[in-house]
Amino acid sequence: MTDLQIRLLRHALIIALGGSYLICSTFLILMFIPPFTLFGCFFLPIIVGCSVIGAYCIAWLLYLSLAQTDRKFNIPYNPKRIIKVNYAGFQILWTSILYLPLLAEYGYLRFFVLRKKLRRIIKEDIFYGSQTNTNRLDVYIPDTAKLQQQLFDKATHPVIVFVYGGAWSSGDKIMYVLLALRLRQLGYVVVVPNYTLYPNGKIDLMISDIKRSLVWTKRYIDKYGGDPNKIHLMGHSAGAHLVSLVTVRDAIIKSQTNSNLEDIDPELELPKIHGLILLSGVFDISSHFIWESNRGVEELSAMARVMGDKQESFALNSPTTLIENALKSNTNIDQLKSLIPAKILFIHGDKDHVVPLDSTLRFNGILSELNIKDLRLIIPTETDHGDPVIGFMYSPLKNNLTSQLFFELADFMSH
Repeated sequence: MTDLQIRLLRHALIIALGGSYLICSTFLILMFIPPFTLFGCFFLPIIVGCSVIGAYCIAWLLYLSLAQTDRKFNIPYNPKRIIKVNYAGFQILWTSILYLPLLAEYGYLRFFVLRKKLRRIIKEDIFYGSQTNTNRLDVYIPDTAKLQQQLFDKATHPVIVFVYGGAWSSGDKIMYVLLALRLRQLGYVVVVPNYTLYPNGKIDLMISDIKRSLVWTKRYIDKYGGDPNKIHLMGHSAGAHLVSLVTVRDAIIKSQTNSNLEDIDPELELPKIHGLILLSGVFDISSHFIWESNRGVEELSAMARVMGDKQESFALNSPTTLIENALKSNTNIDQLKSLIPAKILFIHGDKDHVVPLDSTLRFNGILSELNIKDLRLIIPTETDHGDPVIGFMYSPLKNNLTSQLFFELADFMSH
């Protein structure tokens, strides 16, 4: 179908969705109003029929919005698929609602607490060398870092570069201002870059952006009070995948344990990463594709298209598989061990239905064979996919998980 036909179909589906739910809600209300309650048995088929039409409209709208790039035109007809897609859609909607209190908290901090101070503690929209000119990064500076600069003292603040998630196709650094401000309050210099998202780019361009942001951090972070020798990479979900992939790829290429990997931006030297902090991450693309298929969202998710749509490319972009294959090759393993960060912290909730806990457990198990000096696994109970990153945004009085996360992070960073 042409773009015009897809737009027309989208508008028709929106009208059908609105009409079906208007009719459904009208008859549902009438069922409880005498004397219409006597005709409830006649209203019920209409309500069910409109609900089915609405469910199909929602599923098709999601497919038209998310599943058409790098694909032939496709929409689902199977009722099971329709139910799964609707369930996934409502999960996304519910998660978005949970983020709403963060907007109020951000507004309170920006306009009542920080106000004019905001410009002094946040340096926004710095170009870091991305191949996409619009990609910029923000730097968050602790108060003590500014004091050190005034006294001409050596920069000693650990640095955290945070890479957000969003299924490799959505997200923006402005959404994580609260997280960066919280980490800044703990005394860390925080860098939050934007990177190229699908469909504007695929995995190689994303790797390039993360690498370039790290090169910029190494070169310039001392000007903001950060220690260029203590750069930590932190990522959530797809962001955790990207930061681990960039790090593992670099170690494998330098140790020559896999000849199938090509160095991206070989003219740039990836700085030594002091530690990794991985929240609810995807570390095996092939396994996660099966998980997405079981959930009925593999066509809506950009993951397969971003990674190359082939099992071979899935393996080359899976940190777990890359380490597994490197260990099997049994060549240059000691050099590989020396190139992997000596500190790695995993945090993954036990109730994560978006990325299963097994993703982290398998990667953690493989890394344990490399005898990582400080390898930690934290599994907060009753915690879903977004809870770890939301926990870093809330204050301890508003989120019981926050105090645990801050304690674990502070202990990890101090060693």
